[in-house]
Amino acid sequence: MCTHHSIDLRENIFFRIIYETQLRPFEVLNLQVEQWDRKQGFVKALKVKQKTKPRKGDHHAKDRLPSIPKTRAITPSTNEMLPEYVSNRKKGPIFINENEEMLSLEWFNQEVSRYAKLLGIQKIKKYYVDGRTLKLVNCMALREAGERHHDNAGGSRKLSAVAADHTMQVKEKHYEKVGEDIEQITQSYQKIILHGLKDGSAEKKSFVSLILYILQEHYSTPNMRCR
Repeated sequence: MCTHHSIDLRENIFFRIIYETQLRPFEVLNLQVEQWDRKQGFVKALKVKQKTKPRKGDHHAKDRLPSIPKTRAITPSTNEMLPEYVSNRKKGPIFINENEEMLSLEWFNQEVSRYAKLLGIQKIKKYYVDGRTLKLVNCMALREAGERHHDNAGGSRKLSAVAADHTMQVKEKHYEKVGEDIEQITQSYQKIILHGLKDGSAEKKSFVSLILYILQEHYSTPNMRCR
């Protein structure tokens, strides 16, 4: 494990929020400063994945459903790191570059890939005909790792599916629908994730090293791909 390497504060926060909240990477990328509750330790994603439903009488067409903002809890450690990065900014995107422009998801994927290479666990999963590649470790993989950590540590699989905003059919072949209960989700994730971070062995690794270690352990065998 490349424990000597220090990860930049901005990237650390970005990766942690994905891992802790199960928000999609693009939803974290679009988080706004004014939607961060500093006192309570919550973030609200306004730009979320657009859902659709089949149009009545036309199986080839779909209607868009209203987008519902997602409110998710972050750990106290992440909440304490945010003020140092956000500083005195009152509004606008949380994750910006030196020119105060919002960063791209492609840039963050390049960064997490760089850290994975340093740890020696980055692999190419697929080659496309146009020359592009699908890498094992990317921002979406961090989201899946957080969900797996939660489930494998005894957290509710149903609640983690709701938090990740996908059905149990995607997560596993059978789905039992549950209503979204933000309090239950928050308590379940805080209990499981915080327990993992307080573990003595985990403290010896950087947070991203811990995430990538989990990825290495769980992605060594075929697994589901939740989106």
